[in-house]
Amino acid sequence: QHYYITNNLRVNMREKLLLPIILFVILNPAHSARLYDEDQPCGPDIKKLCPPGMKNEFSAVGCLQREIESEKSAVSKECHQALWEFKTTVVNDKRYVDQMKKQCPEQMEKLCPGRTDEMVCLLEKRQAIESDSNGGSCKRYLKSMAVVFFSDYHLIHGFVEKCSEDVKKLSCGVISNAVDESTNSQSEVVSCLERKIKQVSTECKSVLTKKEEQASDSFKLDRALFNACRNDRDVLCKDSPDSAGEVYSCLGRFKFDKRLSFKCRKEVVRRQLMTLEDFKVDYDLMKSCGEDLVTQQCVAPRTTKRLQEGFMRTVLLMQCLTEIDEIKDKRRVPVTEKCMREVGRVKKMIMGDIELSPKLGVDCHNDVQKHCANLPKNKEGAVINCLLALAPKTLDQGGLAPECRESVGVFMETVDPISDYKLNFALMDNCGEYVDGHCDMELGEGEVMKCLIDLELEVEFNVECHQQVLSYKYFMSRSIKLDKPLLNACREDAQKLCMTELEEEEKLEHKPHGAVISCLYHHIFSDSNEKLSTKCLPELKRTIITQGESVNLSPSVVSSCAEDLVTYCAGYEKDKDDWGCLQQRLLMGDGPNHGEKLSPNCAKEMEHHAKLVSEDVRNDYRLMKACKEPISRNCKSEMRDKYHGNLLGCLEDQKPTLKGSCLKHVKDLQLVSLFDYKFNNDFLMMCSGAVQTYCKADDYGREIKKKQDVMYCLRNQLTQPTPKNKEPISDECKNQLRAEFLKQMSDLDLDPQLLTACAVDLKDTCRLDGFDDKTQVMECLRKNELKLTPSCKDKVFVREVQQAEDPDIDPVLQKSCSVAISKYCSDSKGDELLSCLENNQHKSGVTHDCKTTLRLRMLKEHSNYLLNIGLRKSCKDDIKMFCKSTLEGIKKGTIQDGRGAVISCLKDNFDKISVECEDSMTTILEQEVVDYKLDPVLSRFCADDIEASCPDVPDDQVEACLRDYIMVVQSEDCTKQVVRLITEAHGDVHLDALLMRACQKDIGYLCGRVLPGKGQIIECLQSNQARDPNALTPTCGSMLKSRVQMWSNAYERAKQYDSALEMVDDIYRSIESSKYKHELLAYIGFSICLLILLSFCGGRCTKSKPPSKLY
Repeated sequence: QHYYITNNLRVNMREKLLLPIILFVILNPAHSARLYDEDQPCGPDIKKLCPPGMKNEFSAVGCLQREIESEKSAVSKECHQALWEFKTTVVNDKRYVDQMKKQCPEQMEKLCPGRTDEMVCLLEKRQAIESDSNGGSCKRYLKSMAVVFFSDYHLIHGFVEKCSEDVKKLSCGVISNAVDESTNSQSEVVSCLERKIKQVSTECKSVLTKKEEQASDSFKLDRALFNACRNDRDVLCKDSPDSAGEVYSCLGRFKFDKRLSFKCRKEVVRRQLMTLEDFKVDYDLMKSCGEDLVTQQCVAPRTTKRLQEGFMRTVLLMQCLTEIDEIKDKRRVPVTEKCMREVGRVKKMIMGDIELSPKLGVDCHNDVQKHCANLPKNKEGAVINCLLALAPKTLDQGGLAPECRESVGVFMETVDPISDYKLNFALMDNCGEYVDGHCDMELGEGEVMKCLIDLELEVEFNVECHQQVLSYKYFMSRSIKLDKPLLNACREDAQKLCMTELEEEEKLEHKPHGAVISCLYHHIFSDSNEKLSTKCLPELKRTIITQGESVNLSPSVVSSCAEDLVTYCAGYEKDKDDWGCLQQRLLMGDGPNHGEKLSPNCAKEMEHHAKLVSEDVRNDYRLMKACKEPISRNCKSEMRDKYHGNLLGCLEDQKPTLKGSCLKHVKDLQLVSLFDYKFNNDFLMMCSGAVQTYCKADDYGREIKKKQDVMYCLRNQLTQPTPKNKEPISDECKNQLRAEFLKQMSDLDLDPQLLTACAVDLKDTCRLDGFDDKTQVMECLRKNELKLTPSCKDKVFVREVQQAEDPDIDPVLQKSCSVAISKYCSDSKGDELLSCLENNQHKSGVTHDCKTTLRLRMLKEHSNYLLNIGLRKSCKDDIKMFCKSTLEGIKKGTIQDGRGAVISCLKDNFDKISVECEDSMTTILEQEVVDYKLDPVLSRFCADDIEASCPDVPDDQVEACLRDYIMVVQSEDCTKQVVRLITEAHGDVHLDALLMRACQKDIGYLCGRVLPGKGQIIECLQSNQARDPNALTPTCGSMLKSRVQMWSNAYERAKQYDSALEMVDDIYRSIESSKYKHELLAYIGFSICLLILLSFCGGRCTKSKPPSKLY
């Protein structure tokens, strides 16, 4: 064996020193392992790589080590492990220690007194041994031992004993192949263990950290890193001195530089991992924070449990320092600025590389492979920011798995990059343009992030910046510790009101789940005496505002509405507007499950959110972001107002011009306010007293909550006398009620009762999507009354009555007649406005649109007396007296008042009604003279006769035409209506335009003191003519003669129908008193004979156009 060794090992200084030791080992075998056996891990390698017939283990070791030192080593990994274990056995042989005691007795007594690890001690201090005659042999022996032992002798103490099992378990037994390293070096083994530091046992970990602490100063002392990064250091860090950890810091800065070699980066990561395990490994951190850690008592063993949970030791120490720095307790010595700068540097290092967070890497391995595998490996923070961006998304939206999301949350709470904007290089890169000029980058404690969040309401961020801000908001909403402005403002409130939640967070291993923020949030609406402080409340509301961007940002909503979101809102809209989905469900229960309601807990959360927004519309993040342009353009004063003004009212005024998401969010807010009147802050402020007095509960004692129900309750109360023991509804409430009804009338989406009742009609007759102007939908329903379903017709009629009583809530009338209102009717209030417009409709300045709108309103007034407020008031008693049977028929459904039944009844009793009622009826009759279509009964019964006898006649002359052609009217119903027209005109000469025009001067001269009505003016004219045939002007006398003839015709036709005969009593008396009596009777007899003759001939009256001179 001696021959083989001396002739096959390279002859150099190292080998010369090695020979005596090897001879000693050969002659004194202390082990039984046989590396060369074929069934051993190294057997195949020895057989393949070494000379044949090798039966000595040390010869085999020498052969294998030469092979390992070659550039293309073929030694297997299993053999590496076996070689390491073989060396371990040799190291533990006590015979080497006994030999050392013989060689170095004086040095042992001097340098290592009382030490049990004499070999380790002397190896570590061998540089202190003098090379004189006494110490020379000892030093040579120790040098030889250092070669045959693991060459990095400072690891010997405890390493083999405490790390053997870890080396085997983690397969880290590796023989070094570094050019200038002994093959006995443990640098590769140590490097392997340190890369897997979280899996290493506590005893072994202490040995490794001690080794790295010793190497913290000099780059050369970390042999694995030195060998891997030597060339990189010469290129990238040539100006960095090999002291004070300068080279480490320099290489760390170039970790993501493409010029850094892969091997070097691998070792840099390994050393950074050790830094996080033991802060003393980082020279700068130790130097800057060593005293602070002691002063602030942050080295206490209280972190043991959290270390077991996966927290890195250095990170926990930094957390301790950061928390003390944030509290800023004047009674304590503050943490030094240089220490906090180093803490920030280490945090930035962690944010840049997921490899420095082993637990995060393990928990998110599948998510990284699925979502982040294509990201560039050399980009700082790429993978971590990829995970952060996915955190706000649910699993079905392509988000993170629960275990990974939880781990990312723990990571964010541990590193806390939100407090310092500069910690995230990607955030600085993507959002830097917005921070510059708007936010002070020197501000700490999350103020820069707070500035960015507020700024996004004013500025449109790029996609990358928005995504990163969104991910930060997600974690801020789940941990009060990450929202430093909120924490500073609400720390005392949280301790006072939410101690249970704080303790729960501790039990939950600091997993951010939003318990504290949710607790504080619910205290906003709590009825207890424990209220939030004035310092906490504004900051808490700011946090809640940011949660409004997405349901996923609100942990309380997500937890309370989890099942509802899955059941009702999965795929609700392309933009995944879960807020809108839940809001719609809250209001109408309109969803895929046939109107099922939200779960109680979810409904409660949505009510809380709606209440918060109702207090200040700026609490609605989505609306503020979507409407920032309209707000900045038209609502600046409302934004500047101390109490935020009526910002929603300003946006509602602009509603016709709003588009897209802004219009949608304004409407969503209006819809949610319908669910509970308390969600409309203006309505609540103005009408809460009236609601409590008159509309607190329905007839069954149930609370009235929905705003629409409350509105109609108050409206009904306004129509009733105010009880003596109650306060009347205030003018402020009346005005607010009017404003709410106007909103409802302007957009049927805000009228769920009508939408439900008219669901079929809005699909078939008046499609909602068929009108750009939503106010026209109601107009369409008005015009198509006869086509509407019964339920829809009833609801439409109720709205028509409301608008008739208060035209201010008639948006179409207000818009189309705005000029006429300001010009002629500015002083008219309530139902007087419509009468004023009707009286002035033919004047200049009244547009065609206004006339069209008025005519539709007048048609409705003449069809149903309830829509004619003036008539309804003045004829109230007359209707009860003379039209009782008609009212009963309407109530039973046998008579349709929509066809003018009550007004027709009043016409039939015109000579009996009161003076007040007669005035109102006269107005109606005058309007019908101008437009016969305003008379629904005449229009219906005489349609065929008008077509036959009065074609192409203007509407304002059709009644005159029918009166002249009464003798040829065919139907009985139409005859009765024409007789009625003639009777009405006889009773009031103002209803006979031709007679009035011809006799105007005569009436003024002869009958000026005669009151109109009951035929008194006609009687006056006839009396004067009977006294003096020349009393009347020729024109008036001629026209009066023609009218007597027309009255005679009406009398003769009325005699054919008993029901019409009563109408012509006054006419008969006028004929009797006429001087043309005999002529008329002869004419009547001739007419009757002519009709009989025509009937025998089988003929009929043809269509004949009346003489144009009459019209």
